[in-house]
Amino acid sequence: MDIKTIRNRIKGLSQREKIISAATITAAVVIFFHMILYSPAAQKLRLKQQSLQNLKREIEAITVTLSSQAVPRKEHIPEKISLPEADDLSGMLAGISREATRANVDFISIAPEAFEHKNNFIELRVKMEMKVRFRELYDFLRIIETKHKLFLIQDLKFETNNTLYPSGVALLKAVTYLKKKQ
Repeated sequence: MDIKTIRNRIKGLSQREKIISAATITAAVVIFFHMILYSPAAQKLRLKQQSLQNLKREIEAITVTLSSQAVPRKEHIPEKISLPEADDLSGMLAGISREATRANVDFISIAPEAFEHKNNFIELRVKMEMKVRFRELYDFLRIIETKHKLFLIQDLKFETNNTLYPSGVALLKAVTYLKKKQ
């Protein structure tokens, strides 16, 4: 079929047949674009809106749960720090040793380096050598920081090698303060 025969057939159609053909072609084009472009996009939009509503409901549920479990804040009251007695040095070292055991720290040695008598207290320098993994060392230092306020770490070295790995040797130098006997 060539173009001339198609034109002759279109001219041979009645006015009513021409309108029906144009309406059918227009409807086919509109339905085609609706099915190919609009319908999938509308479905994706509905799914996104539904997931958004689900997330909003989850957030509301979590907010309600958190608000019902809210813990009242405590006012920060500065802790009174008192110096241990000079004869309580063993108790303080026992406490530090107990915390080290809880944190899986193995002491190699604990040795006092120097005593210095100040006005009403004694300054004691301590050197500790321990075999420990890095995470356990961190836990131990965090516990010491919170429980033993007057045990001040001045120097910390951590070394490891192939024979000790994954553990290492930590060398810790600290200062602690004790009350003089009255």
